[in-house]
Amino acid sequence: MRRRSLALRLLLALLLLPPPLPQTLLGAPCPEPCSCRPDGALRCPGPRAGLSRLSLTYLPIKVIPSQAFRGLNEVVKIEISQSDSLEKIEANAFDNLLNLSEILIQNTKNLVYIEPGAFTNLPRLKYLSICNTGIRKLPDVTKIFSSEFNFILEICDNLHITTVPANAFQGMNNESITLKLYGNGFEEIQSHAFNGTTLISLELKENAHLKKMHNDAFRGARGPSILDISSTKLQALPSYGLESIQTLIATSSYSLKKLPSREKFTNLLDATLTYPSHCCAFRNLPTKEQNFSFSIFKNFSKQCESTARRPNNETLSKSRADGYQQRHKDC
Repeated sequence: MRRRSLALRLLLALLLLPPPLPQTLLGAPCPEPCSCRPDGALRCPGPRAGLSRLSLTYLPIKVIPSQAFRGLNEVVKIEISQSDSLEKIEANAFDNLLNLSEILIQNTKNLVYIEPGAFTNLPRLKYLSICNTGIRKLPDVTKIFSSEFNFILEICDNLHITTVPANAFQGMNNESITLKLYGNGFEEIQSHAFNGTTLISLELKENAHLKKMHNDAFRGARGPSILDISSTKLQALPSYGLESIQTLIATSSYSLKKLPSREKFTNLLDATLTYPSHCCAFRNLPTKEQNFSFSIFKNFSKQCESTARRPNNETLSKSRADGYQQRHKDC
């Protein structure tokens, strides 16, 4: 009788145990040739013939240490994502990987610190994406020394980064670059932030707290050809460095009430703007200064009129446009 009672209690205890956690919560096993050590650090030693891509997802590691990928000379892409455990990437973690062309670090919300020099001597790197993390500072990319044309840096959805400091991208690449810096917590872009770069495109859209861009932010840079400041709180554009802009996008930029003098935009070919007053300023440029070879001012005129006509235009309603045009008949 006692044995039967004990057996029933054991059975009841087993039935009340919680179900096993899915593998995604426990952490996936480290893929070859990596190991997840008991101290919480990742190691992926090489060389490893035939290994070109390394995908590390749902890993239970806390640290990517210095020289974590040492010897993986054939790897062209490393992806680290969906890890709630990762907290830190140490200096020289991605070091001297001569064929590496892509690094993706995404959806690692507890990653709060990337040490300076984490990315060093990566001459063939073409694309670096760091998105949806918990980092507090813009990652140091100044020691990458890539030689690839049109290098793309994507820093997005990092809500705790508040500042783009001086010389933030100097040394990253010695050719042209595209910066996709959207959806972050930026509040300020400092003087000489883009110093030493050749910018094809600068995307600052959806930085909802971005209010200040220093007047010398573009000092020391060439470009950008394309500038997107949509959905920011910028109140003014820098007056220096606008000469290279060919495409300006500033939709839902309601704090930007006034643009710099039109003479600053010597190469502007296309603009998508928030208020009719913006495009009207270009439309009223004296005929002798208009660039008819690209029909730019005719295009601005159409934009200004269509903005006023369309009642559902996101940038300005018809009633507001009518009111504006009544007050500014010369436009």
